[in-house]
Amino acid sequence: MRWAWRVGVARFGQRKVMLTAGVLRACWSVGLAFIAPGAAGLVLVMAVELDHSTADRVARTLSAWSVTSKATTAAMTALWGLLASITSPRTAIAIAGLLILTTPLLLPRHDHAPQHERELARSHT
Repeated sequence: MRWAWRVGVARFGQRKVMLTAGVLRACWSVGLAFIAPGAAGLVLVMAVELDHSTADRVARTLSAWSVTSKATTAAMTALWGLLASITSPRTAIAIAGLLILTTPLLLPRHDHAPQHERELARSHT
């Protein structure tokens, strides 16, 4: 996988690769607005959110997930509860999904990959 990343960075630049990866990782969240209520919807969301981490990073991934989710859950629940009461729950979910799609635009705008990494990636193409 690292080889593919390096080839992509060498060919398209780090910003384009990170922007594309960010959009592809975030686009699933818009679909949450269209999930049917009930057990079927819950099972579908749980299946979609399954993520595979390498064995040597599971503890780090779970710790980071726990800290981040606990720090933001209360604030986002209040904010989106307010938005849902003003509009509707589906509208609030759709707005959240669209906002998540904009997060790749926050990535750095310059390609800061070291020259030796670009040369190494080009040598593998």
